[in-house]
Amino acid sequence: MRVLCVALLLAACRAAGPAVRLPARAAVEPPHPSGGCRGAGPILTGERTLTSGGRTRRFRLVVPPGAIPGPAPLVLNIHGLVENPKVHEWYTAMDEAAAARGMVVVYPQGLGNSWNAGPACCGRARDEGVDDVRFFRDLVREVESEVCIDRARVFATGMSNGGIMSYRLACDASDLVAAIAPVAGVEAAAACAPKRPVPVLAFNGTSDFLVTWKGGWFGLEAPQASIARWSERDRCAGPPSQSIYAKGDARCDAAPGCAADVVLCRIDGGGHTWPGALEAFFLGKTSSDIDATATILDFFLDHPLTWTADAPAVAAASR
Repeated sequence: MRVLCVALLLAACRAAGPAVRLPARAAVEPPHPSGGCRGAGPILTGERTLTSGGRTRRFRLVVPPGAIPGPAPLVLNIHGLVENPKVHEWYTAMDEAAAARGMVVVYPQGLGNSWNAGPACCGRARDEGVDDVRFFRDLVREVESEVCIDRARVFATGMSNGGIMSYRLACDASDLVAAIAPVAGVEAAAACAPKRPVPVLAFNGTSDFLVTWKGGWFGLEAPQASIARWSERDRCAGPPSQSIYAKGDARCDAAPGCAADVVLCRIDGGGHTWPGALEAFFLGKTSSDIDATATILDFFLDHPLTWTADAPAVAAASR
């Protein structure tokens, strides 16, 4: 679905866009420290491995000084198909923005650089039936045991196959992730029954040639269809229709009257790209009218898992 040519990216320019703090429902939640807050052991950052489902899995861990001593929010930033964590880390430029907000970032690696996000997607992970939901649970458990993480503030975002995987986590691990922000992705899970309303911020381009605006390619649906279903699950009065940001080619619409915020940011003429990131021309147009990275991180900070309201769902699931 997404092949990033490093040579071309090296020659690309970053489409610097404004960071946008989108309006959000007020959500105040105290920190919920993980087991890593009790110890003072060393934190091994960079390239890491763990065993999940009998397989050796890999990830990159970035812990900025501002996230210590914590409890710190944790962001799962998930790469696209045939991409790898290091390229995705560079492409999304999340480390600096996350450090400024005291957030820890993990860049997991999919089997064969792919994720089993559902029957329609993608690659080797789907073909072999890899339990990637279990991997993410094991990954968060591993990081939480070493780093002082706020368990009410674990979030998932990603691009393309990674964005599709973030949708699956909202479906199958709503006790784990407080909110999601898929970029150039749609929902592809075989079934979706979240235990609680999950805030969703989605970015999609109307000229994306892979995850197309009207749907159909690779058996994937249209972005509006995914967002409409999440509007129903989050008990909104309807799909996104209230404009909360508009500049140039970027327009963000929020669904009205939701139990959890649902926002779709449409990039007119946008390609299979991350708004505000490197202008990878072979993937189509990249918007310079909104910085997806900063906007996503601020959306996450505004949407913790509300422990009291969601306690039955959280207590019922094992981490």
